[in-house]
Amino acid sequence: MQISSKTDKGVVRNNNEDSLLAITPWDSSAISKKACLFLVADGMGGQNAGEVASKIAVDFANKWFEENDFKEISTNLVEELINSANEKVWDYSRQHPETTGMGTTFTTIIIKDNKAIIGHIGDSRIYRLRNDVVTQLTNDHSIVGEQVRLGKLTPNQARVHPARGILSKVLGARQFIKADIFETEIKLNDEFVLCTDGIYSMIESEKIDLLIKSTSPENLADTLIDNSNKAGGNDNSTVIAFKLNELPIEYPSKFSISRLLKLLNNYFQNKS
Repeated sequence: MQISSKTDKGVVRNNNEDSLLAITPWDSSAISKKACLFLVADGMGGQNAGEVASKIAVDFANKWFEENDFKEISTNLVEELINSANEKVWDYSRQHPETTGMGTTFTTIIIKDNKAIIGHIGDSRIYRLRNDVVTQLTNDHSIVGEQVRLGKLTPNQARVHPARGILSKVLGARQFIKADIFETEIKLNDEFVLCTDGIYSMIESEKIDLLIKSTSPENLADTLIDNSNKAGGNDNSTVIAFKLNELPIEYPSKFSISRLLKLLNNYFQNKS
């Protein structure tokens, strides 16, 4: 698997309310479970509560992954993850009144064997590159997203629309939620890109497609975030990009040289 991941506060914001989680084939928990998980979360709420919401959701997902046996993955399993993460954020906001109303997007893909399940709520996105065609797999849970699906706005009109930040669904702002959860087909050499709206709100859809097609997965997170910041960097931006170079995914031995090299590469990538 080729992968890159990065989160950045952007040019305008003073803090970063985005969070990410990438459990890769060379992570110890992935090796033991023969499964991977990738997640981006974009928090929202006053008094820095957005970063609290996204961190609670991501930390819970990490713990949930470690505690699950993952004999198989299913839409019911991912529904359990999202509902439990929602409960964690909701409960925290009830116990800390200063964070009331906070929430976060939650967009994840879990892969095991030849099967992938997507769970999604909010307006972060998952794109797939297959046979040189980029497809957006998730629907934006926003007012302008609905207008795009009805054909009343183009994607680029929605990108600059005054109501683009109004979401119809988020994780944690209500006690009960209904997320989009579905199984998606995966094929050899598929590439997936998870991102928050700090990417597509700053970069035109045609350019995003071009960058995904023309940039290696190892460099794509940096490239998309750099382009977002050069376009103004009005929001935090987060990207996870990975390519399936083998199916089913190969998991190295915990004490192998190949795993050590991957871990070192990730360490230096994240420090840059």
